[in-house]
Amino acid sequence: MTQEMKRLSIFTDHHSGQTAATIAKLAHHEVIALARVELERFMALVETLTPTDLSQPTDCTQWTVKDIVAHQASHVFGLTRLSEFMDQFNPLRARVYTAKGMNALDAANQRQIDLRADWSLAQLIAEMRDHREASFAGRQRFPALLRLVMIPVPGSNLRVSMGDLIDNIYTRDMWMHRADICRATGREMVQTVEHDGRIVELVVRELDRNLKTKLNGHSVIYRLTGKAGGEWVVGSGTAAKVVISLDVLEFNRLASGRITAQAALDQ
Repeated sequence: MTQEMKRLSIFTDHHSGQTAATIAKLAHHEVIALARVELERFMALVETLTPTDLSQPTDCTQWTVKDIVAHQASHVFGLTRLSEFMDQFNPLRARVYTAKGMNALDAANQRQIDLRADWSLAQLIAEMRDHREASFAGRQRFPALLRLVMIPVPGSNLRVSMGDLIDNIYTRDMWMHRADICRATGREMVQTVEHDGRIVELVVRELDRNLKTKLNGHSVIYRLTGKAGGEWVVGSGTAAKVVISLDVLEFNRLASGRITAQAALDQ
């Protein structure tokens, strides 16, 4: 167990919470339902933003609030048809960014933001509103063979399938960026057990799969407080002796690399 995990921990002999390995994987019928609710909540938040809000810095240190809105608008549009999706992630299109040292994903995302640099908030909202249904349909008809393609996760040795990117990660990304905007603008994030709690469950499920070998037979209890939180046992051991207790949004900031373990501890 790493020193960072120990510093975020309370040692205990109590064992409680759901085993993370038993969390159900994302079902086919959930994909569009989760994406639809998240887009509705994201747009409802964005529609309240003021010019001052748009210029605020965010946890994504290279991006302002407006940049995040543009990033998500591009994702909505990118799923409307396969040709647009492939164009957005075409490495030849992003050579000017990769030449500066950006990884392929960051380069693709920054290109889309820069293409929308002169757009107004109303234009970004319109892009999401006008293409949302086509975007949902595009997810459903994404070619089966392409869904099987494995792609690297920048900054790690992990790989994910294109299908998981389309069905799961895109929605999680919008959810996390909604939290970024709320934090940057001082707004309270709308959360419910049914929607946000399910997204957090899927994060914990993935965390369990990634940490099992690193925990080397041990288990950790993650006690996440807040409306979308819960308590889960991560790892393969039967006697968890460590509890990591965090606000559910702080946990996701930590899990996504937005803050360090020390920063989480300080808060």
